[in-house]
Amino acid sequence: MSRSLRNFKANSFYHIYNRGNNKEPILKNSDDKKLFVSLLYKFKKSCEIDIVIYCIMNNHFHLIVRTGNNPSTLSKFMQKVTTSFAVLINRKYQRVGHIFQGRFNANYLPYKKDLKRTTVYITRNPVQDGIVRKAEDYKWTSRKGGQTWDRPFIRSW
Repeated sequence: MSRSLRNFKANSFYHIYNRGNNKEPILKNSDDKKLFVSLLYKFKKSCEIDIVIYCIMNNHFHLIVRTGNNPSTLSKFMQKVTTSFAVLINRKYQRVGHIFQGRFNANYLPYKKDLKRTTVYITRNPVQDGIVRKAEDYKWTSRKGGQTWDRPFIRSW
């Protein structure tokens, strides 16, 4: 039985997340995290996706993205990122099989309050996990300190 298609909305915000298969660390070191971030930026333009915020943890990731005029490209974007990452990581660590636990999760953020709340949640994730004391001390998030949400995206919304 095939999976149902997702119905993403144009010019809308989504919280995207996934974790390692069996909750295993998949972004084990700085090089793995750099690779993942580079793949996000490599495919965003061709898929018309804006990356509002990201937080890369050892065994999972969080993104807030904004779809373009063709929202179906969000699935294509995540497919390109996660498949490329899996191939490269499997090759690097001489392993086979799935890297991620199923397909990515996507929560629609219809209101500014949802966007703000989720951005704060993502930014504070390393603090909640006990990795750092202050969110701005975590290297693998795109927002530091008081920058908890991307105002140009909000204004244009």
